[in-house]
Amino acid sequence: MKRIILCCVALVTLAAPAGAQGVRFGLQGDFVNFNLGLAQTNVYIPTTGATVDYSALFKDIYGLGYGGGLHFDVDLGLISFRLSGDYIMLSPDKSKYQPLFGTLGTALTVDGGRIDIYSGNVNLKFNILPLPVIHVYATAGAGLVDLKVNAATVKLAGFTLTDVKPFDTQTKPTVNAGAGVDLKLGAIALFAELKVNFIMTSGKTSSEVPLATVGITI
Repeated sequence: MKRIILCCVALVTLAAPAGAQGVRFGLQGDFVNFNLGLAQTNVYIPTTGATVDYSALFKDIYGLGYGGGLHFDVDLGLISFRLSGDYIMLSPDKSKYQPLFGTLGTALTVDGGRIDIYSGNVNLKFNILPLPVIHVYATAGAGLVDLKVNAATVKLAGFTLTDVKPFDTQTKPTVNAGAGVDLKLGAIALFAELKVNFIMTSGKTSSEVPLATVGITI
């Protein structure tokens, strides 16, 4: 995570010219529909002796996530740069593990399996409708994402059958694009935006569609 922060600070420092009109600080909340991209993920099933490709099923296990973060804006008038850091948590739908184990599925318990997503991004914001109070803007940027996953432990009557892990911890580049609205209220600005975020995860690209963010900048 330190590498993510240092890289983003360096990028925004290089991107912000000396004529910047001001630097502002803010907080945001994130809501995301996560589409996990996986290569073939084989899981051994002790109850049947079979090895099953679990990659397709993981796409259903993980979906909605939420989190938040903070940001700094470098205001240049019609354009500005935003340095942001976010944390998003994805919790598995544990009932989706059951079909993998056939008739024993309903008797299983599943512990763990949470995915933690730490990200740092630098985005360009371009005001396309700079009205006195409402600013509509387009945005695009890039950064780094650190994904950490806790293995899900599958148990039957208290005995561990297997540990299931969709991927190893990894740090990958990410790109995003979208649009948003700033509501200027004097020294405070409220904002909401929708973005499509692509993470170059190992095997296949993962996506956050949409990445909805609401926040405040002061």
